[in-house]
Amino acid sequence: MISKIELTTHRQLTTLQKHHIASAIDQLESNSNRSSEEEIALNILIAILPERLPTQTQLLANYPNPFNPETWIPFKLAQDAIVTAKIYDVTGKQIRMIELGHIPAGNYVESSKAIYWDGRTEDGEQVSSGTYFYQIEARLKSQAGDYTETRKMVILK
Repeated sequence: MISKIELTTHRQLTTLQKHHIASAIDQLESNSNRSSEEEIALNILIAILPERLPTQTQLLANYPNPFNPETWIPFKLAQDAIVTAKIYDVTGKQIRMIELGHIPAGNYVESSKAIYWDGRTEDGEQVSSGTYFYQIEARLKSQAGDYTETRKMVILK
């Protein structure tokens, strides 16, 4: 006889599963007259999916900005994608490419998850003070099309 059931199995949910769970949470939350069973189900679903997936892919402002000598570039992915970040100087010359590879949908806003740039070129040289541009490209597998966005940052020494 089992006297205790442990729910310690840690399993990664697919993006599709996360979308389905979020949809179920939305449906339950929209019902103001939830039964006690529905309330329990809602709390379990929220525990399974504490952070919602973003509804749209977004490139956010780097921080700090201005920076010296390093910065973090946060972003959000609404769908799984192959992600690449590119850094350009003010003339439009690409000076650095950071390939992140295949990344699941989610919020990449904390410094531990955001793209890190050490202020160096592809050759390892420290860049000079000035304006630079960063671009994120998310190649999606779906028919929704790829996502590309560019933003400006400043390094001050």
